[in-house]
Amino acid sequence: MGPLKGLVGILLVANVFGREIIQNERAVEAFSDDTHEAVSSNDRDEKFLSVFQIVKFKNDACPASDGNMGVCFTEAECSAKGGVASGNCASAFGVCCVFTVSACGGTVTQNNTYIQSPNYPAPAPVGMCMYTMNKCDSDICQFRLEFEDVMVSDPAMGDCTNDTIMFSGFDSNSMKVVPMVLCGSLSGQHMVVNVKDATEGSKIVFNIASAASMAKWRVKVIQLSCSDPDLLAPPGCLTYDKSESGTIQSYNYQGGSGELINNQKFSHCIKYQDGFCDVALTSMAFDLGAGGDAGDSLTFGSNVQTGSMFGSGGSLNWNFTGPYVATVCSDDMNSAMNLGYSIGYLLLPC
Repeated sequence: MGPLKGLVGILLVANVFGREIIQNERAVEAFSDDTHEAVSSNDRDEKFLSVFQIVKFKNDACPASDGNMGVCFTEAECSAKGGVASGNCASAFGVCCVFTVSACGGTVTQNNTYIQSPNYPAPAPVGMCMYTMNKCDSDICQFRLEFEDVMVSDPAMGDCTNDTIMFSGFDSNSMKVVPMVLCGSLSGQHMVVNVKDATEGSKIVFNIASAASMAKWRVKVIQLSCSDPDLLAPPGCLTYDKSESGTIQSYNYQGGSGELINNQKFSHCIKYQDGFCDVALTSMAFDLGAGGDAGDSLTFGSNVQTGSMFGSGGSLNWNFTGPYVATVCSDDMNSAMNLGYSIGYLLLPC
């Protein structure tokens, strides 16, 4: 029995020893690129150090297993920061950490954080609910607010007189173009704001006047780094589309059943793509009220579109003259409850 016990002991040690070698080899293979610290042969062999003592990974965005977006952290970091682990990342050495802020008065401190109403998706309570959005590090230049599911009461003749959504604390070049107030449905739309110079937290405030509106909201806050200019919108662009084709819409379009909100003046922007020049525009809906009224208009280059007729037969060729910037204006009255617009675009090869 003595020799048999000795043999079993040797095999067990060899098994554990082998697993440690495999674990270290996996770490070296998973992190053997320019974004991670180099690990020498001596380092990984000497005393079989824990992989988390010898490897580091970037805290990049990651797709969570629950369908949300998160940030890659170690499991301990995720828990300490108040997130919820949902799937793995960094070759299973990290977890995809999802952050959600629901309670009124809450603060966003991480990238890809979801702001959602208390008890979401059930109706939000009546009253004011304010959230603070802090930069996750000093190198953040912009917030991209993606309105995944935002519904409050509709405007009345273009005015947000009941439920309201208001913003503050962005850089001055964004505060000049951010609508004073929004309402209705913003689901599927977005807003890009500059925060490079912001030192205090930015604010988003929901004010719910009545439970009858069945208000609810879910907004993803994406933080964009100054060191990644390819993702940044040009200053003053309130919406920024980066695909070769897409759609620009008025806020509260609601799939064609919404209403243009008053007192707006901002720009929709499309990212320039190499090899493309003109843009083909097609109207799915266009209703800005009386023709010839520049107070309610949508301008592409030198083409100022007003009224209820868009281009020629609903189509317009936007000649390339520089950056793709389309400016929208609405005045202080929409007594006719005009719809707004939904315009499809397609970049054309030069």
